[in-house]
Amino acid sequence: MAIEYQKKDSLLHRLDARTKLLLFIAMTVLAIVVVDPILMGILFIGLYYVGARCVDRKVLNANLRILVLVFLTFSLFQIIFFTNKNAHFLFYLIPFTQWLPVTIESLVRAVAVFFRFFSVVLAVHLMLYTTPPVDLALTITKHKKRPLASYILNTVILGVLFFIIAHLTSLDTIRSLPYNTTQQSAIAFVVCLVIAFIAQWIIGNGLPPEMGMALTLGFGTVGLLSKQTEIINDAQRARGYNIQPPNLILRLKVFAALLLPVFLATLERSQDISVAILSRGFDYKIDQRTYRRQLQFTKTDYSVLFFLTLLLLGAMYLNYLHLGNPTEQFILSLMK
Repeated sequence: MAIEYQKKDSLLHRLDARTKLLLFIAMTVLAIVVVDPILMGILFIGLYYVGARCVDRKVLNANLRILVLVFLTFSLFQIIFFTNKNAHFLFYLIPFTQWLPVTIESLVRAVAVFFRFFSVVLAVHLMLYTTPPVDLALTITKHKKRPLASYILNTVILGVLFFIIAHLTSLDTIRSLPYNTTQQSAIAFVVCLVIAFIAQWIIGNGLPPEMGMALTLGFGTVGLLSKQTEIINDAQRARGYNIQPPNLILRLKVFAALLLPVFLATLERSQDISVAILSRGFDYKIDQRTYRRQLQFTKTDYSVLFFLTLLLLGAMYLNYLHLGNPTEQFILSLMK
C-alpha cells in the first residue's frame, strides 16, 4: 500500500517537519545503540502508541503487517549466523541433528533485531503519514540566513552534545592521546566543535531547489500511481480479465498488461507537469525564490527534541556502564 499524507490535527501533525525528520534519525540511531530486546520493544510500543493516535490504525497496521515475515527472516539470520565461541547453547534449530545451534545470546539479539527494524520503519511511516510532501522538501532544501549569534549558539550546543557522545562511546580513544587529561578533553572538544560547524554548514546550505521540487513531485506521485493502478485493475476486472491467474507465466503477462498503461499514464502526467512548471517560470532565478510556507519550531518541538536527546544519551550511558543488555545478563545470571 502507498504511504500518503493524512490530513489531521494531532500531535505529530502539529510538529515541525524538521522535528519529524530528526525523530526518524533518532530512532535509527537508537536502533543501533540499544541492543536489549525489552528496551527496544518498549521504544517500539511507545512509538506505535503515539502513531496509532495520530494516523489511521488500520492503514498503519496494513502497511506494517506486510513486513512481519521479512523482519522475522532477518531475525532468523541473526540466530543462524550469530554464534560466539563462549555462547550458551540451548538447542538445535533442526531437531535430531547438530545443525544450526541456537544460543541464548543469538536468541536475545534476534528479538532485538526484530524490534529494531520495525522501529525504524514505523518512524518512516509516521513521518510520511503526518508531513505534507512540500514540508519534507523544504526541510532539506530551504535556504534561510540566520543571525550570527544563533549560528554560533547552535554550533556550541551541537559541539557539547557531540563531546558528551564522544566521551560515552570513544573514551579509550581520547585517553590514548599523548597528552594530559585536560589537554585530551580540550582537543576532543575542539574536534567536536569543528564537526558541529561542518554539520551546521551542510544543514544550512541544503539541497538545490530543483532537487526539492523533484522530491515533492516524487512524494506526490506515489499516491497517484497507486490510485491509477487500482483504477486499471478495476477496469480489467470489469472486462472479465483475470488479474491473478495461478500460472506464473500468465501472471507475468498480466503484469505486463498492467505495467504498460501505468507507464503511459506516468509519461503523460510528467509532460503535463513539465509544461506547468515551465509556464510558471520556475527556472528563472531559482536561488532568489521565496517560500509561502514558513517552518517554525514551537515549544512542543523543543520538548520532543529534548526528550529524544535524553533517550539517546541514556542509551549510550547504559552501554558505557556495560548495562546495555540487561535481559541477556539477567537470563545468564539465572542459568549460573
